Amino acid sequence: MDVLEATRVTRGPSQPAQPVQPPVSRVEAPAEVETRTATLAGIQWTCLAEFESLLAAQPADLWRKPQSHGGTRVKSNPRRSVWRLQTPAGAFYAKYFFAGDWRGRVRNAWRGPDCLAEWRSGLYALRFALGAPRPVGYAEQVEIDDQPASLLVTQALEPARPLSAFWLALLKDDDPRRGREDRWRLIERLAELIARAHQAGFAHLDLHAANVLVLTRGPRHYAPAFVDLQSARLDAPLPDELVVRNLTQLNQWFRRHSSSADRLRFLRAYCRWRNEYEHAFQHGRALRLSFPELVAALRTAADRHARRLWAQRDRSALRDGRYFSRLQLPGGWRGHAVRACKRGVHGSRSAQLQLSGDWWREALADPLRLCRPPLAEICKDSHSALVTRCELTPPEGEPIPVIVKRPRSRDGRRRLRNLLAPSRSLRGWRVGCALLNRDLGAARPLAVVERRLGPIVLDSVLLTEVVERALDLESWLERKSTELAPRAWARCKRRNAAVLARFVRRLHQCGLTHRDCKASNILVTADEPPELLWIDLDGIFRTQATQDDGWRALARLWVSLPADAGVTRTDCARFLKAYCARFGGSRDAWRDAWRRIAALAQAKRAQAETRRAWKLRRYGRV
Repeated sequence: MDVLEATRVTRGPSQPAQPVQPPVSRVEAPAEVETRTATLAGIQWTCLAEFESLLAAQPADLWRKPQSHGGTRVKSNPRRSVWRLQTPAGAFYAKYFFAGDWRGRVRNAWRGPDCLAEWRSGLYALRFALGAPRPVGYAEQVEIDDQPASLLVTQALEPARPLSAFWLALLKDDDPRRGREDRWRLIERLAELIARAHQAGFAHLDLHAANVLVLTRGPRHYAPAFVDLQSARLDAPLPDELVVRNLTQLNQWFRRHSSSADRLRFLRAYCRWRNEYEHAFQHGRALRLSFPELVAALRTAADRHARRLWAQRDRSALRDGRYFSRLQLPGGWRGHAVRACKRGVHGSRSAQLQLSGDWWREALADPLRLCRPPLAEICKDSHSALVTRCELTPPEGEPIPVIVKRPRSRDGRRRLRNLLAPSRSLRGWRVGCALLNRDLGAARPLAVVERRLGPIVLDSVLLTEVVERALDLESWLERKSTELAPRAWARCKRRNAAVLARFVRRLHQCGLTHRDCKASNILVTADEPPELLWIDLDGIFRTQATQDDGWRALARLWVSLPADAGVTRTDCARFLKAYCARFGGSRDAWRDAWRRIAALAQAKRAQAETRRAWKLRRYGRV
């Protein structure tokens, strides 16, 4: 019943009706594609017949040294390189595939070069009129910069932007109504493309938002198209499990950047177009899942897919690679450091830098000097940690202000716990990287080092980037309540309750829990809309969070809100409604949550008073 309620979409009077699509009575038979094999300018090509003269007119040096002919490098990594080439006949993309190590050479000998798989996928898309770049030709043996590779040439789709960038641009439209209608048009065309592909027996096995381009054919007329087709399943009916898995890949990015209503609208449009194309293709099949069952299956598969993807990213933070470096330092210190940042954070200056392992080894040759004056300024010196602030000067750019945290043990039990690996600093490093991998705002961890004797941790230090011009949520609420007039302050609370609710809810949806979830541990780095970051990563645990863990965290947050900032029960109810509104959830879930959280908050206030009195007796301060 909950899923049925969540999938029931009503259209208000202000929403324009969707255009009625004409039924698809039949689709023309797949077009025959004529290909030829010829040696052109010293390169053995397999190409479409219509492009044979074009390839023959190009010099062989164009493909071996595209940079000398005005080519622009679009993408480069150890496995492939993509160049954009402008010719008198138009723009084309040249995609070079490198075999790499012995595994790649064995794979190419068994399955053929990677360009062949994408060539076949492009021909299949061309035959069934699926949106995709038109293939020109491929060559199995080409050299680029004296490196052997295989080559695929396709026509450029222009003007076009990746679906992810295009969607974000629509979200930022100054006219909300126009942006909403544009998103609906794009959703309709995207659903048609994917439904047509599935019924034609075509499944893009790496279907994420960056592998779909959106072409603008005219004013508010959009045409999405698949790219990067080397991993595609062709010419076979798609079982329901593969359909759900394919939609899950696309849903992974949109869970973060779209509303539940837009995702449900896409699923409804997909099901409608799938029914239209069911009898139009040889491989067309009816979906055995009802719409509520499809929503439930997609939600389960999305959670499973996200956990697998996050675990893969988390492991990379402890390895040598493109983004992280392992460190071995004098004095028995070992650790990890950031080389480059894949996911930027608002206000982060280190996200644009490339930091080598050699630079980190020089900067951290004596980690403890970053904890002592005059190089460092002491921010906190307590029984639990020494926190200092200093600056690191990268090879390029301005100095980076960093926070250096050296944990301490305040009693025998914690001293024994901190002797065992992993240390508090390494746990903070893992949690910080895990938050960024899940698109959760956090102060970026830059490096962590430990001094160990076997499994015994003798000392540890964690470096995180300073977030400039940021206020904790408690101070931000107090400042706004005094700066704004009463009506403006009420509107500000109404707008930002949903932002805070999504921020906390996503932490819990990712299987994380903050055992010290309070307003002073959330940073606000921008005002409209507020950009939020988690700090005090010691309190975040990567255990699978239960529903009770979430209620306890919300109770702590409720208690920590400043009483003099004018946060009312209505504001808390509005926050809780936004927190409980989720894909496939019940509309009235917030009512039961309210009673549960109110009881926990009352107990938390009593516990806080007891804890405060104990700290005053023992330390003379709280």
